[in-house]
Amino acid sequence: MVTQKRKFLYQPQLLTSCIYWSWTLIVLFVGIIIWLEITHFQNITLAFLGLFLLLCWLQIYFRRIYITKDEIEIHRVLNPFGKKIKISDIHHVSAKRNTVRFETDKKTYTLLLPTNSVIEFTELIGHK
Repeated sequence: MVTQKRKFLYQPQLLTSCIYWSWTLIVLFVGIIIWLEITHFQNITLAFLGLFLLLCWLQIYFRRIYITKDEIEIHRVLNPFGKKIKISDIHHVSAKRNTVRFETDKKTYTLLLPTNSVIEFTELIGHK
């Protein structure tokens, strides 16, 4: 039973995470290439570094899961207000070392979480 709102940081499934982080690293590499072509540090290089750090922060900060007494909110980078799922609508929960997979009537969710968060997440939603 959840007595307060619990927060977890997550990443989407492995292949999706690889694609998102690859696009983020492209911004860093473009900044490095511009820096090396000009042969000294420029403002544009600083702008690309700042953009890279901003994208990293966005991808980590906005991917959160909140669990309350009867629902789960999954926040994403492009949907920071989140999707709400009732815990009673969740079925077929499976947990592996760093992955939680669960289904609702409409969609299957696969989330990458730290190992301790996987254990706590499955206990909070009441599925073993």
